[in-house]
Amino acid sequence: MRRRARSILAVGALLIGGASFAPIAQAQPADPGTPDANEVRVFRADVTKEQVPLLLATGQDGHELGEQVPDRGTAAVELYLTGKQAGTLRKQGVDLTEHTLSTQAEKRVESAADGVFRPYSGSGGLREEILRTAQENPGLTKVVSIGKTVNGQDILALKLTKHAKKSRDGSKPSVLYMSNQHAREWIT
Repeated sequence: MRRRARSILAVGALLIGGASFAPIAQAQPADPGTPDANEVRVFRADVTKEQVPLLLATGQDGHELGEQVPDRGTAAVELYLTGKQAGTLRKQGVDLTEHTLSTQAEKRVESAADGVFRPYSGSGGLREEILRTAQENPGLTKVVSIGKTVNGQDILALKLTKHAKKSRDGSKPSVLYMSNQHAREWIT
């Protein structure tokens, strides 16, 4: 019995010791100089009526393109494409120019957004507003989590009904009213 216990302990110690020498896998940060192939970027192009179907195949707005492009000649259009889509269009003969902002323009755009977005969490955020609304209306509301964000925060919602806290979930028909939540946890 003792011999068996020693063997088990020895094997366990070897496994733990061996695991400590194994390299630890870590995610490598993306090279900031390499653009993400799925990142949507802004392009400009002069297109003909014949090229419009190529643009539509990439998901561009057909109503907008149809109104801009004349029957003869070309029209300047702005397109929102991934790198892969842009490459496909270039191979099909569409001359694209990527539109980039100067550093000064980027700063101007960033400062214009200050105070516009409301954060979900933190002081004065929408999470706080949801909790306050529930506290102010205890007979009508119940705070529930409908999921988690990528960052692990609860996505809160208010259950609205008479005696919400006492009503069993699913006992009455329900409707979900929601806004969109941006990846950085800003409400849009």
